[in-house]
Amino acid sequence: GEWHLTKGMSQVALDHFDRALQIDEGLLEALNNRAAALFELGRFGDAEIAARTAIERHPGVAGLHVNLGNVLLHTGKARLAVKQFQRALECDPACPEAHMNLATMLGETHRLGEALAYIEHEIAVKGESAQRLASLALAQRAKGDNPAAEATCRKVIKMQPGNVSALVTLAGCLSTRADHVGAIALLEQALVANPQMPAVYSNIAFFSTYLPDMSAEAVFKCHREWGRRFEPPPSTAQFVHPKPALTSRPLRIGYVSGDFGRHPVGFLLRDVARFHDRMRFNITAYSMMRSDDEITVSIRESMDDWVDALLMSDDELAERIHDDHIDILIDLSGHTAYNRLPAFAKRPAPIQATWIGYFHSTGLASIDYYITDPYTSPAGSGQWFSETPVWLPHSRFCYSPPDYAPPVRLEARAPDSPIVFGCFNRLEKLVDPVVDAWCRILIAVPHSRLVLKSGGLDNASICDDLRNRFVRRGLTAERLELRGPSSHPEMLAQYAEIDIALDPFPFNGGMTTLEALWMGVSVVTISGDSVVSRQTVSALANIGLADQLAFSSVDSYVQGAVGLASDRDRLKTLHSTIRPRMASGALCQPEQFARDLEALYQRMWQAYCRGEKLPSATT
Repeated sequence: GEWHLTKGMSQVALDHFDRALQIDEGLLEALNNRAAALFELGRFGDAEIAARTAIERHPGVAGLHVNLGNVLLHTGKARLAVKQFQRALECDPACPEAHMNLATMLGETHRLGEALAYIEHEIAVKGESAQRLASLALAQRAKGDNPAAEATCRKVIKMQPGNVSALVTLAGCLSTRADHVGAIALLEQALVANPQMPAVYSNIAFFSTYLPDMSAEAVFKCHREWGRRFEPPPSTAQFVHPKPALTSRPLRIGYVSGDFGRHPVGFLLRDVARFHDRMRFNITAYSMMRSDDEITVSIRESMDDWVDALLMSDDELAERIHDDHIDILIDLSGHTAYNRLPAFAKRPAPIQATWIGYFHSTGLASIDYYITDPYTSPAGSGQWFSETPVWLPHSRFCYSPPDYAPPVRLEARAPDSPIVFGCFNRLEKLVDPVVDAWCRILIAVPHSRLVLKSGGLDNASICDDLRNRFVRRGLTAERLELRGPSSHPEMLAQYAEIDIALDPFPFNGGMTTLEALWMGVSVVTISGDSVVSRQTVSALANIGLADQLAFSSVDSYVQGAVGLASDRDRLKTLHSTIRPRMASGALCQPEQFARDLEALYQRMWQAYCRGEKLPSATT
């Protein structure tokens, strides 16, 4: 059976394992390999049952937990897979495959090289099984080698068209190339094989926000579909919340996120959390962090309680939140990675809201409020929400400049020096209309250059693909400079080389915009009609520059960027005044921001105690 399995003859192998088990129903090797054979045959449900049966017989064998973990991982049950790999290490602390899988899944970059080497060795010794190749693709993508991951995924899908892991990994690769239509098609294919995967449908909703030709209503419908599929009806509510009463006790606020670290959410939350009034509010963080950094430490120190929730099931997390008597539960992830929307759908807290972690309505009826601002979601804007949109007075973002941010470059450029445009946003945002507009701008500004800096641009194949997209539109390759990732201080320092930042659309920069502005760089944007397409105009409005740098159409955006490039005096003035505008304005006042946020929480609670909801700010 093992010989046939290695040669890819999975059905023949399964027959032999079944015959062995007729002779000895507890035979360890047959039980373990039977689960592997069923997986290779695409019988994923049977493979999971077989793997669990083997563990019931031999609970202390690390390899059996690894086998079940692999089945769970490659059928879209990553959190349960992590638990199995950790149980494997409890059985055998040296178990290499468990270590390698955890390194890949938890983003342990220092061990990804080892993970790749281990999986490649397994393939060399045992052959190209669908499971081993799917693991290889995950490790390749985690290490940033998307072209290799894409090729490996296509090999898996040829062997096993319904392989969920390969379909999801390949969708991520296509999204990095801004092929979001192709990515969504792959995710929909994955859902055919296993429709009960909320994380996969979250990816569909997320990717829809990138699409320039999809209407606001259609994007909203993608998000509402998540609720239709995965939200239980109110009549089945498992939690009862006591009748509320206005009280002088501190309100209990819960923040739920996987991004309490070096991530936009971590940077935006850090100082707000530090200034929360601890006499009037008790703050708990429910963290899905895989590892800690200095931002994590800072946020944890600002919390009254910290709950490591990464490995909790959605039921366990919801029970814990309810048992903690949280009054207002705040989602800081939306449909991004490590979100816990299925726990929110169970409504463990009487008031639930979403803030800063996502750039669109979640689509969940069980989330009451979307926290936004008058510039991101102006009254009468026609934005679509399943939640009630409520305003903070100035901005939904509070920017905390890092101590290591270098000073703004103030020395004047030579009058005849070429203009340098730049964009440090994610590659996923560079959809075709963006590339079209940027080529028009550069062609209209003689000798100008465009610097693009992003994760993935340290890969030659990705760079070639992106460069060719510009060349096909008439821009010579030497006018495009592609830079890969670097440390955060180094990235901020590189803004000294940029004269004008070009904002992508419809998916604007968020933290990227705030960082460019802090470094004194003018950001030219298009003011759209959705939350994600108004992130930059909101920042500009808060420093009094929306009328100069925000435009209403692609043509005016191109003309505005070209006009600014030709006005060196205006550029110089903006460059020297943007940081002081930010430092003295609402964007960088965390103590006042915390008071404004707390006042909003109090109004939510008071309305709830009256049996009401706050009115929509946008109607």
